[in-house]
Amino acid sequence: MQQKSNATELKHSSATPKRDSLDKMVDDLEMAGKALARFQVWLNASPPPKPAIVKLKKGDPVPAFDIQEIPAAMRKMHLPTSAKLMERWFSGKLNYSRTSSDESLEINQYGKPYPSDMYDMSTIKLDWILRFPRAKRQFDHLINEMIRSPKSRIQLYKLLIPHKDCAARLYTDDICGNDLRDLHRRFQFQYSKVDSTFGQKIETQLDAQLRNNGVPDDLSGALGSFNIYVALGSARFSWDVNSHRTIAEVTGVWVYVKDNYTFTDESNERSQYLGHWSSDGVIIVPYSAIAAFSNSEHIPYVKYAVARGDSLIKGNVHYPVENIDFRKWSKIHDRGGDFIIYSDKKFIPISPPIEISL
Repeated sequence: MQQKSNATELKHSSATPKRDSLDKMVDDLEMAGKALARFQVWLNASPPPKPAIVKLKKGDPVPAFDIQEIPAAMRKMHLPTSAKLMERWFSGKLNYSRTSSDESLEINQYGKPYPSDMYDMSTIKLDWILRFPRAKRQFDHLINEMIRSPKSRIQLYKLLIPHKDCAARLYTDDICGNDLRDLHRRFQFQYSKVDSTFGQKIETQLDAQLRNNGVPDDLSGALGSFNIYVALGSARFSWDVNSHRTIAEVTGVWVYVKDNYTFTDESNERSQYLGHWSSDGVIIVPYSAIAAFSNSEHIPYVKYAVARGDSLIKGNVHYPVENIDFRKWSKIHDRGGDFIIYSDKKFIPISPPIEISL
């Protein structure tokens, strides 16, 4: 393996001391409780004056709507990244996973790995993701705490032990040839969830309601719930004469986002609600949003079209859209390609290094 000097190492950044796991759990429970309390206040509060949402009666003349109009509506809502990714899905050849298990393995409907053109490596940038405070909070938690957890140390031990006798230094980018997919497969060891937990989803929806009448921001529209991943980046090895063991010091990690752009529903669960859409934008019907969070069969979706204002005006009529609508479109048109998103990766120096006894 190629050996490099200390001069090639990036400068180390400081990391906050590891907090007690019990303190972290208490903080998480407190945050979730506050989010739920705020959400309940919002549900009970009188909404600000705005055009009433009216249920359309059977037989009412209404403008037609096609889900292919959603990307244009996203651009009207200033969600350009969301629109770009959905347009890619519509234009792609038919590609999907039959089950969530196949999706996690990146196996398509033919039982084969996703084709190479079903990987998007350029649209999403990590710096763009970190502009959103909720993503930045999870990034900081990942770098400052999670990578030093006992679970991370166990995974790092497994990754480092095959290389302990190869060289004084390890650079995973040299091994993987700057291939992020290979880096993820071989050296990823920890991740942090964004908008994936019940509390996170409530908090995000509440913030959207307070800022923009429930309309999602571009991060939610583009990625929905996703993970920020961390992979081993660099390490140095030394011999400890006292313990007669090799000591590995992790001096840097790679951070990136990987996400599946797909409309796959979990088996035996109803299709995910994606909002009520028109050619001009989206509205979130509160009960449908709550049902989507809880997946409770006792809380029904609003399955009918609704109008805000004159129902003869095309942009005023909003139709419920679910994952299954995209699957139906794929079946009719023999198109619609689920794909894997990778952001670019960022090297983060680790100081003090994470010591692992091998």
